[in-house]
Amino acid sequence: MKKLTMLIWIFSIVFSVVSCSSDDDAAVIDPDDDVAVDPDDDDDDDVSEDDGISGDMTTIVFEPNATYEVTGDLMVPEGESVTIPAGVTLEFQEGENGEAWFVEVFGSLYIMGQENSRVTLTASEDLMNSSKNQGIGQLWGGVIGTVSTGDLVIEYADILHAGGTTRQENAMAQPATGNEGELDAGDASYALYFVREDGMRQDGIFVLNHSRIAFTPDDAIRINGGQTLITYNTFEVTGGTGGDAVNIKAGSSGDFAFNLFYNLATNGLKTADTGPGERGKAQTNFYNNTIINSGYRRAESGRGAGLNYESNAFGDVYNNLLVNNRFGLRLVSGEDEPDVSRINYGYNWNYGAVQTIVDEFYPTANTSSVGLIGNDPRTPIPDTDIAGGPGENDPMFVNYDPSDFTFSGSDNISTDPLRMNIDPIPSGADFRLQADSPALTGGYTDFDFVHEAYTTLDGSMTFTPPSPEEFFGAYGAN
Repeated sequence: MKKLTMLIWIFSIVFSVVSCSSDDDAAVIDPDDDVAVDPDDDDDDDVSEDDGISGDMTTIVFEPNATYEVTGDLMVPEGESVTIPAGVTLEFQEGENGEAWFVEVFGSLYIMGQENSRVTLTASEDLMNSSKNQGIGQLWGGVIGTVSTGDLVIEYADILHAGGTTRQENAMAQPATGNEGELDAGDASYALYFVREDGMRQDGIFVLNHSRIAFTPDDAIRINGGQTLITYNTFEVTGGTGGDAVNIKAGSSGDFAFNLFYNLATNGLKTADTGPGERGKAQTNFYNNTIINSGYRRAESGRGAGLNYESNAFGDVYNNLLVNNRFGLRLVSGEDEPDVSRINYGYNWNYGAVQTIVDEFYPTANTSSVGLIGNDPRTPIPDTDIAGGPGENDPMFVNYDPSDFTFSGSDNISTDPLRMNIDPIPSGADFRLQADSPALTGGYTDFDFVHEAYTTLDGSMTFTPPSPEEFFGAYGAN
């Protein structure tokens, strides 16, 4: 879905074409060098923190637990490092011409919240209360890594209402994000972006742990290469009429585990060996994730799986809890099929409230994009999976009843009310498993991580992927 312009007509919004004029302090791309440069090196151009922050982030002293108004694009220069400490809140304002402000990372960025002192990146109160807020973000830009980025490490952060409209001078529309730019001016952006273009630097890591990404118009995260660890996160209402929570492309490899995904437009996790990254490295393990009520805002037939591998991607897929999703694990058939010889799957728990969902635990010939599982002798339906009839195999959440899920069962999802549903996680919902849940045991743990460790460039931080658990999904018992 490269170049997806999110004109969210289903919510009766008409987005105006955003002016391509840039804030005076925004980072721009030198067309000769394809790297970030400051438009003016004069220190007097830096905006005072009292009036809001913008420009070179190395000139800003981020105090723990402080709140800052962002009044222009922020930028980490190439070769530099910036740390945002625990408790910081960045409130992104709207530009005078309706601009959405971005955080553009040409060096290394470390967003280091703590369990009881999280970092928050969100839209201003004025934007939240404006007609622009239709529940699927696009109120500010996003955190954008580039081909020169070192590390991008984010822990205990809430990244909310991002995915704003790309301007021509943004890194997203420039070679700094791969090829001639990942997006065009006018396209809705992503909350987080990371790239390792083929033939350019491949070191550095992308880590996202213990964070919440919610309310985006397209992909919440797009990864075009690099070693990636994404664990213990919550993804909520990502994508308007399309978009994956985590869209992983060529050159990417890593471990994705213990994440909760709720009400997504398309997939929770998808890997495809396509894009600007180096081919043959798209190895991703998806294990112990919970995906709920997802895939219904993507109108196309055959699209909207909870977990998806295609285009020569491969990895291990175990212990996932898939509840009331439009499709289950999808291994794409045809010319875009994954590297079947290197895919290992099974021990996944499937629940469907109605027969139509049960019928598509493994995408069948009833759709225009048939999945391989059960339809190809190379990929049989595993006898280790949990898959029953409608309402069977309730995982018994502490406080959430999946049998309440309403779906007409129509093959034409475009006519179902779910096509319009952007409801967030219900208040009080608890997706841990009850003490007598049948989903507490039976998972598979005897497989290897893609990477045993993820270490920052300076060696100061090392992150290890969590060991798989015998319970299904992201959470164990209450």
